[in-house]
Amino acid sequence: MTLETPDTIASTWMERVWNQLDTDAIDELLTDDHVSYGIGDAIVGKAGWREFHAAFSGALSNIKLGIDDQVVSGNRVAAAWSGTATHAATGTPVTMSGMVFLRVEDGRVAEGRNSADFIPMLTQIGLVDENAMARALGAV
Repeated sequence: MTLETPDTIASTWMERVWNQLDTDAIDELLTDDHVSYGIGDAIVGKAGWREFHAAFSGALSNIKLGIDDQVVSGNRVAAAWSGTATHAATGTPVTMSGMVFLRVEDGRVAEGRNSADFIPMLTQIGLVDENAMARALGAV
């Protein structure tokens, strides 16, 4: 495998790991001591990512994620992403978006910091009331 550069690794991750559901890419694209933050508990190592991937792709089908914009600085890349999927339990089409900040070492992701906006998805499948944010802000 050709090692990835910071300007290509985020899009390669989205395409292979999520759109193609290629779990071999997890092993190829992550360092052995990889850690990711921001999607629940820290995801540690390749085994941790395989576990998270299985849960996420089990709950959602037809996952299509893409990079909307990215900025590269040295061995780091910040990428804004968005996507669609189908909630497996209800068949409901859902949308999601977020940001990921990756630190790349020797062509592989050593660290990921994630900020995902899953509120639209949770609202679309009925787990969050559409007025929840307004209530939280005291507007309703």
